[in-house]
Amino acid sequence: MGKTKKGSEGIRNMGKNRKRNGNRNSAVLPAVLMALVMALTGCGQRGKNRNEEYGEVIAGLGDDEQFALEDIGENYDVLFTTDMTYEDGAGHHAALRAAVYYVIDGQACSMGRVESMGTAYPVSYGKRCIYTASEHSLQIYEIDTAKQQLSLKAEYEIIFDETDRISYRCTKDGQEEMISEEAYAKIYKEYEKSTVVSFGYGAGV
Repeated sequence: MGKTKKGSEGIRNMGKNRKRNGNRNSAVLPAVLMALVMALTGCGQRGKNRNEEYGEVIAGLGDDEQFALEDIGENYDVLFTTDMTYEDGAGHHAALRAAVYYVIDGQACSMGRVESMGTAYPVSYGKRCIYTASEHSLQIYEIDTAKQQLSLKAEYEIIFDETDRISYRCTKDGQEEMISEEAYAKIYKEYEKSTVVSFGYGAGV
């Protein structure tokens, strides 16, 4: 596996070097990945291997795709997958976009996708939430097991009027509210303190 370049130029297709091996590893890769995910976080309740529900999803990933299993404070770890990563300068193989999976009724369910804008704003997570951001906005998602999808808990935006005067807006449950600069800065600090989702192949996770 080749090295990942740093910065915005570092976003690339991570599967190029793996494809040089042709198809000779295709027969064993699914079994290896399934064994890996069963061993990643040890055994859970009832003697089952924790995260084994994700084994089929991980085994079915393409050569260009990477994954991460993250504990965000829910009953199960959350599985993130992506086809592009970059080094964020802090030791993470970060991503701007990712598919999200969660275990519901013993099955790995696709919960949707998230996307940030710009390498300064990698997909990250906090306590029971997932963050995406851009230069002028911040989104907070939650796992909604009842609807089996990601739910946009809140969106915070910097608004510019025709005279470039700045204001700040929060949208929750479809309701918009203007907020102070201090309130926006406070929520943005939470994003800055969040944990970057760090992706890898197999044992690189």
